Amino acid sequence: MSENSSIEWTDHTFNTHWGCSKISPRCDNCYAESLARRFGYGWGDTAIEREFNEGHWNELLRWDRKAGREGVRHRVFTNSMFDLFDRFAPAGVRERHWQFVARTPDLDHLLLTKRVGNVRRMVPTEWLSPGRWPAKVWISASIVNQDEADRDIPKLLALPAAIRFLSMEPLLGPVSLKHEWMRRLGGVFVGGASGREARPMHPAWAYSLRDQCAATGLPFLFKQWGQWSPVRLEPDTDPHDQIRRGALRIVKADGTIGGCFRPGAGDVLVGNVGKALAGRLLDGRVHDDIPSVRHHRR
Repeated sequence: MSENSSIEWTDHTFNTHWGCSKISPRCDNCYAESLARRFGYGWGDTAIEREFNEGHWNELLRWDRKAGREGVRHRVFTNSMFDLFDRFAPAGVRERHWQFVARTPDLDHLLLTKRVGNVRRMVPTEWLSPGRWPAKVWISASIVNQDEADRDIPKLLALPAAIRFLSMEPLLGPVSLKHEWMRRLGGVFVGGASGREARPMHPAWAYSLRDQCAATGLPFLFKQWGQWSPVRLEPDTDPHDQIRRGALRIVKADGTIGGCFRPGAGDVLVGNVGKALAGRLLDGRVHDDIPSVRHHRR
């Protein structure tokens, strides 16, 4: 849990508990699994998970009161250490979360899932009635490549939420968004992977999504390059020694790594510089567009 989250698209991070099971290519080298194991907790379908006491849950009420005093809405990302729509969630944890959602009128609850097909049968039944999904509950599908986009975006758009957005991090391949999807989405958040085992993101994938969003007026947020960022070599510099040492990688347009570097053939050099140095500038500027919706206190 974090009151002042470092994640660019939220104010707070809240976890109902820790623990998850792997179902997607994005699950490889999972930061949450590494963190949980560092603290002595398991991971996977039958692992012992970390749960929290009432004081932890009451932080949602405190953040809501603070937002009310300030006269602004605060965004809360739930969960960074779990998928709320994993069928292996501890008994009653989702129902408890829905109760706190109802008690926090000045918080926007951003729910991110790799299991968007489970959402309809796991949210409160009344939310599925026309006009009854709370405007303060945003729902996002995790999309990392075209296969996931084709499979999961229609499921996301079938939900009657006011804001449905895409979390495309780590982006692992090029994605083309259908115009009919973009008319109904609230926004697209894009980022590369971070951490020691991170896979690099080809810059063209991020540029393409930025341009697709710009063409339709869809909010676009670029979260980070991640562990690897594009590099420019000085004239007459031979990159192959640094490639052999792992400081540089060659990324092809399809995401494959290695081969000979041939400028102009779709190959891009990326450097292993770390998230902080890589930053989040795309063509020299920050992209920080966030969806918005009129809220009703109910």
